[in-house]
Amino acid sequence: MRRLSIGRTLQVALVTLTFALGLVAALGVASLYDTRQEYEDHLATSYELEVAASRMLAAGVVEEAALRARADSAELDAAAGAFEREAAAALALAGEDSESARLVRQREQAQDAIRRAARRSRRRSGSRDPIGSALLAARTASAQLAARQRERREEARAEVRDDTRRSALTAAGAGGLALLAALALVAALVAGMRRPLEDLVGATRQLSAGDLHKRVHPEGPRELRDLGEAFNAMAGDLDSAQRRIDEERRRLAVTVESLSEALVTTDAEGGVMAANPRAGDLVPELRPGAPAHGEGSPLPPLAEALDTEVLVEAGGRTLAVTAATLGGEEGGAVWTIRDISERARLERLKSEFVATASHELRSPLTSIKGFAELLGRSRTLDERQREFVEVIILSTNRLVDLVNDLLDVARAEAGKIELNRRPVDLGEQVREIATLMTPRLEGKRQRIELDIPFGLPRAYADPARVRQILTNLLTNAHLYTDEGGVLKVSVDHDDGWMLLEVSDSGRGMGPDELGHVFDRFYRGEDGGMAPGTGLGLSIVKSLVDLHEGRIAVASQRGVGSTFTVRLPRQPAAGSEPAPRLAIRGKRVLVVDNEPDIAALIARQLEPFGVKPVTVTSGAEAVERLRHGYFDAVTLDLFMPGMSGFEVLRLIRSDPEIENVPVVVVSVLSGREALAGEWTVTKPIDSEELADALGGAVLAGRTRVLVIGRAALRAEVTAALDGLGISHRWETSARAAARACEEERFEVALVDAAMRGAEGALGAVELRGRRLARKVILFSAGDDTAGHASLGPDPVPIEQAASAVVDALGAG
Repeated sequence: MRRLSIGRTLQVALVTLTFALGLVAALGVASLYDTRQEYEDHLATSYELEVAASRMLAAGVVEEAALRARADSAELDAAAGAFEREAAAALALAGEDSESARLVRQREQAQDAIRRAARRSRRRSGSRDPIGSALLAARTASAQLAARQRERREEARAEVRDDTRRSALTAAGAGGLALLAALALVAALVAGMRRPLEDLVGATRQLSAGDLHKRVHPEGPRELRDLGEAFNAMAGDLDSAQRRIDEERRRLAVTVESLSEALVTTDAEGGVMAANPRAGDLVPELRPGAPAHGEGSPLPPLAEALDTEVLVEAGGRTLAVTAATLGGEEGGAVWTIRDISERARLERLKSEFVATASHELRSPLTSIKGFAELLGRSRTLDERQREFVEVIILSTNRLVDLVNDLLDVARAEAGKIELNRRPVDLGEQVREIATLMTPRLEGKRQRIELDIPFGLPRAYADPARVRQILTNLLTNAHLYTDEGGVLKVSVDHDDGWMLLEVSDSGRGMGPDELGHVFDRFYRGEDGGMAPGTGLGLSIVKSLVDLHEGRIAVASQRGVGSTFTVRLPRQPAAGSEPAPRLAIRGKRVLVVDNEPDIAALIARQLEPFGVKPVTVTSGAEAVERLRHGYFDAVTLDLFMPGMSGFEVLRLIRSDPEIENVPVVVVSVLSGREALAGEWTVTKPIDSEELADALGGAVLAGRTRVLVIGRAALRAEVTAALDGLGISHRWETSARAAARACEEERFEVALVDAAMRGAEGALGAVELRGRRLARKVILFSAGDDTAGHASLGPDPVPIEQAASAVVDALGAG
């Protein structure tokens, strides 16, 4: 039979105990009630009998008086009848008390004696009273009857006391027995649970000690049996899980040992705990037990490796190092080290190829674009010739954009794309790109619709990058829209943003494709049917992000796609100075070893009110700067003899001309940032060049903010001056905040051990034109207190200046 549960057993026990105690209580109360009732009955009977005796006495007195008065027979009969009735009532009340009944009968006999004595006295006369003796006997009988009733009451009281005591003792005894029975039941229940519980506790201890094969025999109440079965199931699951973990651990060990990458595990104190065989080949110094950051260790600071892949040179190899924290109470980290020497070599070859190819392509493109623009300004051209020139310019711009695509991807990865922002008419940009795209669209009988309201505000963006965004979005829409489709471009604005929307009636995308639409080299499921590299949308996303804008896409398969780009609006009037106004009447030295290019640059600047002076060598440029006055310089880097790099170094090292704004005009935009100068990439856009010159004149040179103790100023200043880096020194967080309001800075150097270093970090607001702005901590000697709370490990003071150069993109 199935055993009861613990709860049901306790319920039965409690119900039984309650019933037993209730029964005992009921019996005890009933017994006390009966005893009390019997006592009250005795009292009532005795009192009534005592009253009846009094009435007998009264009736006897009445009859005695009638006898003494020698009343007639009728009165005597009535008095005698009344006495008899009272005597009968008293005798009935006497009931089972034989003594009381005897005394009642004795009283009746005494009354009879009085009657006889009264009859005798009527027959004879004399001085002696014949009734007296009989009357005395009657009075004595009545008094004895009353005394008997009082005696009965005392007996009843004694009896009720004894009965009450017996009932209470009986109830207490019965209650005690019921309680003992309940305790015995609970004890039996506990005894039935104790052994299964002890088995479970013992088995649990063995299980926690690692004996996963331990099981228990389910017994006892239902809950304990269920608990035992659950324990056995849990132990089985743990045993299976442990076997799986052991198997996975063996697989992981084999995988780690067979990795082509080095895997090194370190503890919280920085010691090497484990290393796979590949680590012995790549980094033999990182053996178990050795310090992770000891002498000759290739590992960078942990904070750097956690954020990104760090490239280090060690043992003639180029290593890529990443790290991840292990977490938990013990801490530590796991380091992944890959040998990318071959990849680095290929990257260098690729960079060299790109540099050479871009130089060779951009130089002729610069001439084509520049002279075509000059030709377009000629008043001797007829309408058809002018149309041809415009097509040449548009095609040249398109070719330049195509050449720049791959370069832009690499620059975006390195954070070296620089924006030359200015107010841009998005409607004009859309019309220009639409005109350029029209021949391609006609090839597929596609139609483009423009929605450009009149009087729109301008965007604050780089016009060349906006054209690139538009071209890529429209090209993507064109490629993925079937023949006869419709492309729509609309321009609008809302709070602080300009909205550019490009939609098509093409094939559309599903949810899976939408998640990868901005990935590099990603092409849709039917992307193989359309030409392209898969870089267009990736470049668009990068450029929008650089403008601090946003891009979103909505698409439905078979319906089409819509890309929405948000770009910042032009700031309110007076909030930003106009760069082109700043160069009106300014004297600019144009330096380029090719006379045609120098003349072209000069002609491009003349419409903006600039007074250009051209030179074709670096030596001549330095000489003119030292003996004349110029508001700015445009400088080509690749010149025979004294290169542009050397000219730039001489300018920045000469106190007389060190603050002259320099705009580097070169085919390479990745290396010209050596000292944080303004840049324009060839082929030259005249408006871009004018804006760059204006920005350089207004903002001055790229500057560095240094916040540190006065005692370190001489050493840091000498290092920065030696590299030609302009800077401003402040010694407190408040002064740093004020400096950031007054000037624009690209890099901040913060003394990690100065008082209030955390406040200084919070006060820094870098507003320079470069996108890859950075805050660098530096330390002097053994000043390391508080560094951990500030973030990455500081660089030594000796390396602070070179760290600034790296931050400015001089790699």
